[in-house]
Amino acid sequence: MAIKGQIYDVSQSRMFYGPGGPYALFAGKDASRALAKMSFEDKDLTGDISGLGPFEFEALQDWEYKFMSKYVKVGSIKSTAPRTEGESTGETAKAAN
Repeated sequence: MAIKGQIYDVSQSRMFYGPGGPYALFAGKDASRALAKMSFEDKDLTGDISGLGPFEFEALQDWEYKFMSKYVKVGSIKSTAPRTEGESTGETAKAAN
């Protein structure tokens, strides 16, 4: 599962993120928008955080801190957006468990 492009190994919490778990729909995705909005809708299962309000950004930051303290970061999602001249390259995504 990823938050803000950072991939975390959530396998220690299979009962939540594994098949049949209440948050299984977040597994294998960047769920930033869904977490910020506290949404379980498919349209929000994306890393796109544009247009979020201040309370949503605060909620997302809280989720990010929780994941950083509980789970191991295993990679980063490589940006698919075209880079502008002089912009550094992003990290390559690594497979999560």
